[in-house]
Amino acid sequence: MNRFASAFRSLKYRNFRLFFPGLVTSQVGIWIQNVAISWVVYDMTRSPFMMGAIMFFNTIPLFLVTPFAGVIVDKFNRHKILMSIQVLFALQAFLMAVFALSGHLRIWNIMLLGLFLNTIAAIDAPLRQSTYIILVDDKKDLGNAISLNSTCFNLARLLGPALAGILLSLVGVGWCFAINFICIFPSIILVAMMRFEDVKSEKIKNETIWEGFKEGLAYAFSSEQIVTLLSFLGIFAFIALTYPMLMPIYTKEILHGNSVALGDTMSAAGIGALCASMFLASKTTLRGMKYILCAGALLLSIAFIILGFVNNLVAACLVMFCVGFGMVSATIPDNTLLQSVVDDDKRGRVMGIHTICFLGATSLSNLIAGSIAQFIGISHTMILFGVILFVTTLFYTVKLWKMRFESKLF
Repeated sequence: MNRFASAFRSLKYRNFRLFFPGLVTSQVGIWIQNVAISWVVYDMTRSPFMMGAIMFFNTIPLFLVTPFAGVIVDKFNRHKILMSIQVLFALQAFLMAVFALSGHLRIWNIMLLGLFLNTIAAIDAPLRQSTYIILVDDKKDLGNAISLNSTCFNLARLLGPALAGILLSLVGVGWCFAINFICIFPSIILVAMMRFEDVKSEKIKNETIWEGFKEGLAYAFSSEQIVTLLSFLGIFAFIALTYPMLMPIYTKEILHGNSVALGDTMSAAGIGALCASMFLASKTTLRGMKYILCAGALLLSIAFIILGFVNNLVAACLVMFCVGFGMVSATIPDNTLLQSVVDDDKRGRVMGIHTICFLGATSLSNLIAGSIAQFIGISHTMILFGVILFVTTLFYTVKLWKMRFESKLF
């Protein structure tokens, strides 16, 4: 098998072939919606602090729901949950479109529908991450499925912001939300066509959700490998994933650009992320993963620092390419290594904690980053975050260098 074919080997499985294209279209729509929301919220408030505060408020469900979402995934039928989640995503997009196209879009309904969206996402993230092992018949291809999942997200990150920038300038915010609604329908149809067996252990089926949550938490914290990977991810995500919130501010205040310029910078990050995803999808073993993880985090930290000194669009796009490449080069190996050492009957719960570390840390950092940017300016915020991440990554590089990872998948 050549390197290119190896990068797409998970597509030989029927369930994954059905799941993948629906994920692509739905994620393109979500990115269009996310960029449109960021743009309209900053346009309404003109305050980095308020923007960060609103985004933090919208992610409260991640802290309240996600800890128990992993138990739900381990306990109940994944196919039925997947189907329900797609329908709820469509409902949220429909309501956003109705408010915007009728001229009634306000901060209060953006916040309420943001809470609704993130309640769904709090269940969707651990569900999706723990379902890949069922969608591929050979567990050896789990790492490839995770990488292709990231490829999908990064293809969406490439296409979505660029389309959002064009749509915002041509037809306005309302049609961005309407197109997101349309993009979700292929996912609903394809998930309905999937067929897979989801075997549950008798122990988790007979436990209460609270008992299952405590067991999963104790399991995760009993493993040095799991704790190290989760704590690194939390710190990394706290800094790295502030860029979708910071870039609208950076585009307007530093680049003096419009929505099209925002789409250009976000798409540049998407191209970098897509390139990293394809490189990692072609890997067939865990060898070197921990070193790629550390190198990716260091690259992103340096890119953040450089971004603080850049004030023209071309240079910003080049640096954002490195941001995207570094982000994926750190997060995919972290996810792959984590899933390789987790027991199958605890996978949903561990990936629930993973979601809290990944998305929960981001919600906190949006609030803090918005406050810091309000006080010291967007450029100095980028530099500060880059320096903190650089020092933190050096610490984890030493820690991971001494650690061995023995896969439980095969």
